[in-house]
Amino acid sequence: MASTTHTTPTPLSRESNVHMLSVLLWLALLTLLLRPTLAVIDIKVGALVAFDYAGYGPWPPHYTEILSSAVTNINSNVFPEGDIVVSVRNLNDKCSSKDGLIAVVNEFDGSPSDRVDGFIGPGCSEVCKNAAYIVSKEGFNVPMISYACTLDSLSNKDTYSTFARTVSSVGANAVPMTNLVQFMKWERIGIIYRNINLYEEAAAKFKKTLEQTFGNTTSSDMPDGFKVVCYKVWYYDENQDDGKVDMKRAANDILNECKDEVRVFVILAYDSDVVQFLKFASELESFPFAECAFITLEVTSTTVDNSTREYTRGLLSLAQKNPANAMFQELVQYVRTSLNDETAQLDVYSATLYDSLLTYAMAAKHIKEEYYTAHSDASDEDNLAAVTELVKNGTEIVQVITELAAFQGASGMVKFDSNADRIASIEVFQAQVDATTNSVNMVRIFDTDADTGNLELVDGAVFQWNDGSANIPNPRSVWSGQEAVRGEGYPGNHHPGDDPHRSSPHCHPHRPRGLLYLETARSEVT
Repeated sequence: MASTTHTTPTPLSRESNVHMLSVLLWLALLTLLLRPTLAVIDIKVGALVAFDYAGYGPWPPHYTEILSSAVTNINSNVFPEGDIVVSVRNLNDKCSSKDGLIAVVNEFDGSPSDRVDGFIGPGCSEVCKNAAYIVSKEGFNVPMISYACTLDSLSNKDTYSTFARTVSSVGANAVPMTNLVQFMKWERIGIIYRNINLYEEAAAKFKKTLEQTFGNTTSSDMPDGFKVVCYKVWYYDENQDDGKVDMKRAANDILNECKDEVRVFVILAYDSDVVQFLKFASELESFPFAECAFITLEVTSTTVDNSTREYTRGLLSLAQKNPANAMFQELVQYVRTSLNDETAQLDVYSATLYDSLLTYAMAAKHIKEEYYTAHSDASDEDNLAAVTELVKNGTEIVQVITELAAFQGASGMVKFDSNADRIASIEVFQAQVDATTNSVNMVRIFDTDADTGNLELVDGAVFQWNDGSANIPNPRSVWSGQEAVRGEGYPGNHHPGDDPHRSSPHCHPHRPRGLLYLETARSEVT
């Protein structure tokens, strides 16, 4: 068997090692230089918020932390490849039409490379009205996605072609309002509204929807037919020295004029003004306050408290559904950790602010994916240039927003209609006094059914009107001269301390629970 000779490798000299290392380094550098660089689309967004709103502090509260959380989530999860990067800079609109417009226009004064590519916000409708109009014009054409503007006319795409919002319009409350009227079998409604564009539009939409839905026809539920009576503007000039005096005088004039016609009032005004109106009504000796029901929008537990208990009890308030999902809870925890404050609170507009930026990102992602799929044979350079232009085109972004599938946001499932308005998800609360603590709380009475969009009575819900009764006010005697017709009673649906067999010429017992379905109310009103 032949022997095998083993040779020991000769160690490389120190100079050889250095030479080899140099070659490897040069090869690595050459590889990096020859590898295609990752093309990045930068989307710069201006967030229109109020650094200090009417002396009460920033609005929405903690907006810096909320947007920081949104940016982190978007750049990590919506665009994990890093090919699109979103950044935000905060702009102070002061919740003022003038200052908001200045903040927007200033963004287009400098170098094109410094300009924002779109806006989220504003939160105040008076700011939106002018700012959203300007950014839709030629020379601007950038998207604006509001988190709180509810002015009905902003739905007009002929005027506001690059505007979208993560809240519904105030007019979207007209359908659930109609559901309520049907459920309560109220035949006469008074509508009182502040002399502010937001509420003027809402009042007109409510009146039109109610009248188109019910008309003048009669039914077993509405034997006298339905009518809107006492359609009044609550006018006063809050900037005058005697503005508050005018406020009370104007309210009392309306109440005295309407007291012989109606007992159910829709009040469309700022939440603090609604509370003031109820106070005036309760103090006016000539007005039958205890016989009445009042409905409004967006009055929450932050507005109604024990100091207002005597005149706010029984108030019904329609509001956008409060967020209660994992994404919102993560946002709350992010804000609290950032502030090192476990007591920090967020509300629905904190969530819709977050979702406004997320909506922009989702639209940009959709555009990128659709374009690259449709132009797979084009060069990366050409695709990048086209997508960069599209994701900064306001008309394109808003059109895509209307086509997005529902997605999970901090405020709940987010879906838009053909006007780029968030499809409404409404809850109805009632101000009720707790029999044990004697404190007033906003208690959820109706929710929106996820499948049908109709109002549904919350299981176990019990009404409590301003006289403490659970019986729904139905004062037909006011206009018919007849005692209200009473129906079958429902055991257990009475306020503790009330006689369950209590009768009144102005009330009838609680309605059965179930969906409030009104096909005609769900049709579009033009």
